[in-house]
Amino acid sequence: MARIGATAAKTPGDGWSFPVQSVPVSRIRPEQGLGRKRDRDGHRELQRSVAQFGVLTPITVRPAPDSSGDYLLIKGQGRTLACRLLGIETIPAIVVDDRYAEHKKVQQFLVENVARLKMRPVDRALLIHRARQDGEETFAIAKRFGLAPATVRRLLAQLDGASSHEVAALRAGDVNLAMHAVIARHVEPDERPGVLSSIAQSSVKPKEIEGLFMALGWRRLVALGPDYRSQRLILLGWALNLLNGLPQGSAKERLRQLALQFPLEFERSGKHLSLISR
Repeated sequence: MARIGATAAKTPGDGWSFPVQSVPVSRIRPEQGLGRKRDRDGHRELQRSVAQFGVLTPITVRPAPDSSGDYLLIKGQGRTLACRLLGIETIPAIVVDDRYAEHKKVQQFLVENVARLKMRPVDRALLIHRARQDGEETFAIAKRFGLAPATVRRLLAQLDGASSHEVAALRAGDVNLAMHAVIARHVEPDERPGVLSSIAQSSVKPKEIEGLFMALGWRRLVALGPDYRSQRLILLGWALNLLNGLPQGSAKERLRQLALQFPLEFERSGKHLSLISR
């Protein structure tokens, strides 16, 4: 495979260096999950630029793992498509190895495309958290995602220490970011799986959950220690079930109705606990 002189490209900020190579356009296919829709007018302009000046900035690819001799495109979809449409047979490319690609392909994609993507708030928050874990500074993240630094710091604090269970619940839509923020403020990490499971089965809104934790004195209940964890979860489950059945109205009124039916104590039947209502 022909190389363009002795040029080597260094990826930003990480010290990796790879030679720029001339890669056949026909052997390039998109990296799974990293393709995106093109802006038609913007791509016509890019195509005119490539026709006039050629590809000035190398794309980024990695060898396909299926031994086909193809390359998987990590970054540079527009430039590659322009060459294909113009009949240009080869394109300058940084060919990275699998180790780099697996750790960096998503980050490379985000640098170029995140501002154009319409993503769910939870996906954006998780990507922000990933970027911070990869060592990117808060202000750089804020600039790239078009957010205020204070918003980035709030999201990072919310997701700091989040378990795989919490991330899965967020991705699945069992809880949204607003609900997770309430849970993260009031519930210790080791108790969140049980709380998340209870809340995911309810239709209660974040504002009501905030008021419920305050009304139950959740922090004081937690201070009783792990021996009372099951009782806390039973109490929370009871409150959520009752709120689910109440008529719609203001959070204040619904919590007032809840208080009127608040249980007096627990009773034990074998290994099971239940509530004794008034």
